[in-house]
Amino acid sequence: MLDNEEILSETLQKNVFNIKIDRENAFIFTLSDLHIGLGNLSYIKDIINFIYSIDNAYVVIGGDLTDNVIHGSKGSILENYCPPQEQIKLAVELLTPIKDKILVLIEGNHEARTQDAAYISITQMIATLLGIPDRYKKEMAIGYINVGNDNCYTYADLHKHRKTKNYYDFYNVECLILEHTHEFNFVEKPFVFHNKYTKKPSIRFRYEINNGSALAFPSYAKKAGYSIQPIGTYVIELSGKKRNIKIWKDTDLYDAIERGYK
Repeated sequence: MLDNEEILSETLQKNVFNIKIDRENAFIFTLSDLHIGLGNLSYIKDIINFIYSIDNAYVVIGGDLTDNVIHGSKGSILENYCPPQEQIKLAVELLTPIKDKILVLIEGNHEARTQDAAYISITQMIATLLGIPDRYKKEMAIGYINVGNDNCYTYADLHKHRKTKNYYDFYNVECLILEHTHEFNFVEKPFVFHNKYTKKPSIRFRYEINNGSALAFPSYAKKAGYSIQPIGTYVIELSGKKRNIKIWKDTDLYDAIERGYK
């Protein structure tokens, strides 16, 4: 018998990850659009060191991990501080200290340049060199993150995406990360959660997060007339006690932890 729901559902399974975190809270970083080779190396090293210093920090490696300028693409190899082959090596060196904190890695349009031209996945290569090939989830990721005793949070990460308002509400997740545009803002959206066991509705919140980047206004952006976008990434704090989601800018969380926040 035909089962259209099952057919469609099966297409998502390759993108799914699950993790159980037995902590009072967890910090989920999404490092997207680092553009290693062009992205600000000081920032990249600082944010990785920051993640390494937090015991209960975990990270999703988003798209455009490398800048990967190829023949005919946007950007200029003359502006890069290392060519694509060395970008792969540098990415592995930078991420090795936090490889055990990496939940998944996904592709970006810059990595897709090589995949489209030569059928070689730079992201899968980096995951394999890091010794975590199973955490490569191709073009996007859907996650179920269990924190504490019984709090399961839903998460999705997309790289290249449509900018139409509310377009991705069909993913129905509490934390939706949208990469690629480097816009660095988020929207909080209340929704009605229907508990099928208690037969009671309640209000919860979902977050649509446009993540930042490590690019410091490169030449291609100036030539194209793009506006300056801030450097940075958002951090999602998930509570293991009372169900709660808190969104931090990386700099705000850094300042809070320096003052003793845990």
